[in-house]
Amino acid sequence: MSSSSKFPFTNIILMLAAIGVIVAAFFLTKHDNKPLRLLPIFGPAEYNTTTKDTDYHTVMNFKFTSEQGHIVTLDSFKHKIFVANFFYATCPGICKKMNWQLERANKAFAGTPYVKFISYTVDPVHDTVQVLAEYAKLHDAVPYQWYFLTGDKNEIYELARKSYYVAASDSGQGNFVHTDNMVLIDTAGHMRGIYKGTDTADVSRMVVEINLLLREEGLSKKQ
Repeated sequence: MSSSSKFPFTNIILMLAAIGVIVAAFFLTKHDNKPLRLLPIFGPAEYNTTTKDTDYHTVMNFKFTSEQGHIVTLDSFKHKIFVANFFYATCPGICKKMNWQLERANKAFAGTPYVKFISYTVDPVHDTVQVLAEYAKLHDAVPYQWYFLTGDKNEIYELARKSYYVAASDSGQGNFVHTDNMVLIDTAGHMRGIYKGTDTADVSRMVVEINLLLREEGLSKKQ
């Protein structure tokens, strides 16, 4: 057999071996419940000379009241991942689109104990506990999975600007200028994803990345 006739056969063998490696890696990854990829970490970061590691921004603590009338703090979401956004109930524009999309995401994780959703109102004067309770019903929000929080306006705006790094400013005429961004937070309080809440495709990407983060954190989607 000439040397030229051996090359196609050798190439086939190498190709089959490569496919075998890929298939094996797929099943090993699936078996070990490892994430297919790791999500990035957003926000400020600085090198820690003591630990020789990078310190990433973590979200600030808070103490607000939910649509159920319960006091909720960051510690209420310990060992959980969650999505946060800012809205107000009388918003005629992006809030409606954003929260309809968030409703879709909420339903995708209904019954999942490790995934929560938090909607902070930027109009706490109007958005009382009763108003938020009605708003939650409007969006079929799963109780204790999708939270609608109200509290001190200055604290909410500071949280938006300095904790989640989303815009939330008041025009001074009652017109609340904010963002349709949604932020995904991991169990360590790091920002792991930012999504355009009015965009169907981007919210679908968020659902995919919540599942990736669950795998990365070693958490189960089922109870």
